[in-house]
Amino acid sequence: MGHRVQGDRFMYRREFAVSLALCSAAPAVWAAPPRIRMFELYQDDLGFSDTAKQLNGKTVSIQGFMAPHLKVESDFFVLSNTPVETCPFCASEDEWINTIIFVRMKKRQEAVKPGDLIQVLGRLEIGPQTDAATGFVSRVRLVDASFQRL
Repeated sequence: MGHRVQGDRFMYRREFAVSLALCSAAPAVWAAPPRIRMFELYQDDLGFSDTAKQLNGKTVSIQGFMAPHLKVESDFFVLSNTPVETCPFCASEDEWINTIIFVRMKKRQEAVKPGDLIQVLGRLEIGPQTDAATGFVSRVRLVDASFQRL
């Protein structure tokens, strides 16, 4: 019986050691996505920055303001670094404003007031694209996104 207790004690130590190893590795696996700012996405000539290119296709977090929705029941919005009152996506790529991002949500959330600061989490996409559902032209998008009011 004493031998069994000794064996159980050994087993607990080994399980504890494995648990510690997993826990110490967890922060790297579960680390928060990079938090970036809109100005970090572009070079001075409005080309994409190295940061944007490295994060393309990855989940990021960006803070900003929600532009007013064109439709009340929508799963997209415009994120801006300052409060805006009009839709900036009704232009061409040549007229793109580097302080906005098109956001396509994973699931619809209730809109917030244009002056409310929000944090958006989504997968970054760069490069010109026309949204099939809205016809909006964008150079930068966050897709499968969600947000929270700050």
